[in-house]
Parts: sequence; structure tokens; C-alpha cells
Amino acid sequence: MEGSLSLTALQFFLAAICAYFILTYFFGFKYDPKEPPLVPQKIPYIGHLIGIVRHGPTYYSRVSAKYPLPIYTLGMLKGRTYAITSPDLVAAVQRSPKVFSFNPFVLAVSQRLCGCSQAAMEIVADNLDDRGIVADTKRYMHTAMAPGLHLDTMNETMIENVAALLGELDAELDACGDGVKELDLYAWARHLVSLASTDAIYGVENPFRKDRRVEDAFWDFEADITKLILNVAPSIIAPKGFQGRETVVRAFTEYIRKGHWNGGAALAKVRQVINAKYGITPEDSARFEVTNVIGILVNTAPATFWLIMHACSHPGLLEDLRKEVEGVLHVSRRGDNGTVVRTLDISLLKTRCPLLLSTYQELLRHHSSNASVRWVMQDTLLADKYLLKKDGIIQMPSKVMHADTEIWGPTAAEFDPRRFIKVDPTIKEEINGGVSGMGAVGEKAEKAPKQHPASFRAFGGGSTLCPGRFFATTEIMSVVAMFLLRFDIEPVGGRELVLPTQVGNSLATSIQAPTTDVRVRVRRRGGWEGGRWGLVRTESKEVWGLRSG
Repeated sequence: MEGSLSLTALQFFLAAICAYFILTYFFGFKYDPKEPPLVPQKIPYIGHLIGIVRHGPTYYSRVSAKYPLPIYTLGMLKGRTYAITSPDLVAAVQRSPKVFSFNPFVLAVSQRLCGCSQAAMEIVADNLDDRGIVADTKRYMHTAMAPGLHLDTMNETMIENVAALLGELDAELDACGDGVKELDLYAWARHLVSLASTDAIYGVENPFRKDRRVEDAFWDFEADITKLILNVAPSIIAPKGFQGRETVVRAFTEYIRKGHWNGGAALAKVRQVINAKYGITPEDSARFEVTNVIGILVNTAPATFWLIMHACSHPGLLEDLRKEVEGVLHVSRRGDNGTVVRTLDISLLKTRCPLLLSTYQELLRHHSSNASVRWVMQDTLLADKYLLKKDGIIQMPSKVMHADTEIWGPTAAEFDPRRFIKVDPTIKEEINGGVSGMGAVGEKAEKAPKQHPASFRAFGGGSTLCPGRFFATTEIMSVVAMFLLRFDIEPVGGRELVLPTQVGNSLATSIQAPTTDVRVRVRRRGGWEGGRWGLVRTESKEVWGLRSG
């Protein structure tokens, strides 16, 4: 009996060894020593894949902490992923967009995330070159969202909506007997951004405005994006997200079929014109539009939330930000009764609120976790040193570079709202004297290490630099500046605001949402009650001084 058991165990062991070598031969990728160093995985073939699905882009931070390399290889079944954490190597990749291309991912996203038809997939697949639907859409979207007339038009509509939605909060405080309203801060910011953004792009027939269920359905979809990208029985493993997506698709299908996009911004119009040119049906066009909404909303909403939270919880920061923004606030009296009118010109925020802009960019550095991706189109020697094999996937994780002390100095792990302030020696004294707590700004800015241009990855970089960064920044800064001027918040059930943790595993989001919402009491700021408030945009050739890779 014992001999039989021993034989069985030996047979099982030998079978397991044979199975391992068979799997390695047929399914395991063949590593070339000229490739970047290979990082081992606990579970053969699928260990890294499980890590990415479980942790999202933050998985690269875990790997890089253990293997601090400028570039390394992750083996996954028969494929490989090259993770690049060196700004020099990132820049080298971005200089060769035809060799390291983003376009193949458009095909995968169209199928996995949006559920497009086979006919639409074939149209996209046949037009992945520099003259096809992908290139046309990208080119005209960048034009529609670049500084100029089209962006100005969207900004005008957006700030009107922001002012109106903040006015609604004011009215809700009036309806409360004690002038205090409890709300979930992230949910509130998400709703405001959802309406202000989509109204500016889709016009009066905006599906998000016409039916609140469309907005709610979109955020159900967003919460399940990582599961939907897997594309394995999506209606079963992600039923809420799947149904949410289909609700949004139905709403946009009606919007497109009825030609409502003609009343939208240039961005909405150009997408439909291009889709029609290549024979995309209204339903597939609606599915493509879902990806556009992802780009519009999923980072702007959490960024607005985090900026308010940091402003109100970082010691001394709220007072300094308020004084800075008050410096560009125009106050007048109108009418026979001398009603106080407070008007904020968003154009002045660009050049005269360096602390607000620096805090915003530090928020992006601190919270972004996106990983820019490229497809290796041919065997290539990167930087004359590392062999990258054809059909390999390149990932350039922002969180690793944003936490690198060699790039950002010993305070890389800290939230420093003044990190990005650029000090002009001719106005240094004025800045330091004009805002309390700013006395060390000049010193800190001058002592900060010089960063590589590709080290700041919040907006991506190269050929995939986010086209909507100026629109999103204008919206976030408008909302937060007005909110800080007009309202005070305090946590429900606590003495001070505490930053929640963030989700971290979404594959489609750069600025991750909080894991739990923050319940706050909102009241009007003391001494600033009454009167009227307004947002305006005066003509200006200035653009936001944003860092980008």
C-alpha cells in the first residue's frame, strides 16, 4: 500500500514537471537576454497579470519598490510587458510614435470597453494608419480642445453651469433653517462636474442633463471598467457596470440619431462628422462616445474633490489660497439698494494665483496613477541598450516616477502645495509679502531639484498628451476657487478633515476616486454672506502653465 502511494506521488510529480515544461514550451514567452531584466513572478505565466488586474497601475509601484530598475520585463503567458520608470527612456519612447504606437490599443478598447459591433471594429482596424479614423479623430479633437475659439466657447458654457450649480447649493443653504447642509463631498463634486462638463460639450440636448439616470448609469459603468476591460462574460462579472454602459449608449444613440449634436460644441460635432465619414452607425458612434465621456469626467471629478480636501485639510493652506484668490476677485455694488456683486475672472487665475496652480499640480503628482501605454510595432533597440520585441506592450507608470526621490527630492512622498511655484526674482518680494505663509516660497523653489520634462505624467505625454487638459483645469480651478471663497466645510462626526484612501485599481482612471466618501457640513463663509456671485472669462492669450510630459 505504501509503495503504491509512493509510486502515485512520484507519477504525479513527474507529470507536474512534464506539464510545466510543455506549458513553458507552448505558452511561455521566450525571453531574450538582450531584453530588459526579467522580473520573476510567484505564479508562473499569470502572476503579473493577476497583480495588474487586482491592483491596477499601482502594481508597478509594488514591483518597482522591490526591483528599482529604469526598465524591466514582466512575462505574461506568451506576451511581455515592458515597464519603464526612467524619464530619459520615457522620452526616447515618445520620440518614436510610429515604432511605439498607441493606435493598436484603440482597437482593443473599442471592443472590450464599449462593446462595439464587428463591423465597427473592422472599420477601425482598417484605418489605424496616419490617415484613418483614429488619426482623424485624434487630430480634430486636439484642434477642438486647443486654446482658441472652440475652447473659449466650451469654457463660457462650462463656467455658466458652474456658477448656476454653486448657486443651487446657496439656495439649498437658504432652505435649511440653520443655514447648514450635510452632503457627501465626492458625490456632490461628481454631480457638479458631470453636468457642467457635458452641458458644455453636448449642448441643450445633453443626455446627462435630460435624465439623471444617465449620469448615475455612467458612474456605475465607470466603477466596473476594470472588470469590463477583461471582456469575460461582462454581463455576469460586472452586471451593474454593463447595464450602466448600455443605458448611456441608448441615450447617446437617440442623441445622435436625432441630430442633437448639431447644437453641441465643436468637439461633439467633429466626432460625429468623422464617424459618419467612415460609415460608423449611430449606435456604434454612441458606444465610441462613451470613451469620450470617460476622458471628460473620470479624472476631473476626483481631482476637484481632492483639491478641495487638500485645501481644507493642509495646515495653513486654506487661508493662503483664499487671500490669493481674493486678490483677483472684483467686488462692486449695484442697484438702488447697493447689492454686493462679487465676480471672479477665471482668466486671472492663470497668471495671478501661483499657489492655487501649484497646489493643483501637486495634487496631480500626488494622486495620479495612470500608466501611459504603447505597442511595440517592430523589434527595436531602445537607447542603444534594451531590446524591445515586436508586439510587446510598454507601460510608463506615473506613480513610480512621481514618487522618485531622485526626481523630486527627499520630500517626494509628501504633499507640498508650493512644490510647483515658479518664482520670478523681480516679483519675489511682492509674492512673499502678499500672501501669508509664503515667505519661504522663493527658497524652496530655488532649491528644488531640476526635473526631467518627461517626469510629470499626470497628462500622459508625447503623441497621447491629454487634449482636454486645459478645459479640465479651467473647470477644476473655477469650481474650487469659488467654493473656497464662498463656503466653509467641516466633517460630520469629527473635529478635522481626514483624507480618505483612494481606490487605486482602475485601469481607465488617472486620478483615482476615494474609497469612501467624506460626509461634511457646508455653510456660508462668515462675513461673505449675501450679495451675488458670478464667474466671467475675459479675453486673454495666456494659457495654464501646466507641467506635461
